[in-house]
Amino acid sequence: MKRLIPIIAVIAVIWALCYTVIILFLLGESLLVTLSSKPLPQSTVQVQGTTLSIPAENFESTLKQHTKYNEFSAIDMPISPVNVPAGSTLLLTFDQTPKEFTFIEQANKFNRWFRLDHSHHTIAAPDTPGIYTYLYSASWFEGSVSYVIKIKVQ
Repeated sequence: MKRLIPIIAVIAVIWALCYTVIILFLLGESLLVTLSSKPLPQSTVQVQGTTLSIPAENFESTLKQHTKYNEFSAIDMPISPVNVPAGSTLLLTFDQTPKEFTFIEQANKFNRWFRLDHSHHTIAAPDTPGIYTYLYSASWFEGSVSYVIKIKVQ
């Protein structure tokens, strides 16, 4: 009888561990299904002082499936540039509040990217007429999304 009690205790612990692993597996799978069915966060850029809103195009995401492009392909995205006043302030907004705003980059005329200050979630449109491409990114608990906009300063 004394030998039987430790054996029963070991069997009970093993059963409890197996049960816990099965429950965790089922909960984890349920969480993954929930996350994968959640729509990607969308972003728009509001030109301050106007009613002009620029829809941003999704460029790259690690939320649903990991896609990775190089920055140069952002320049070639077939997006029509939106006319904005020279020197205007562009406010980046999201339909889901991000955990962190990661970066803003601007392509120059030589197709090189340089980082802009992203602490205020704004872009200062240049004063010089031309077409400008911007790439920016934000992250959420589930992953990150990058967006592209093109503006035309007249």
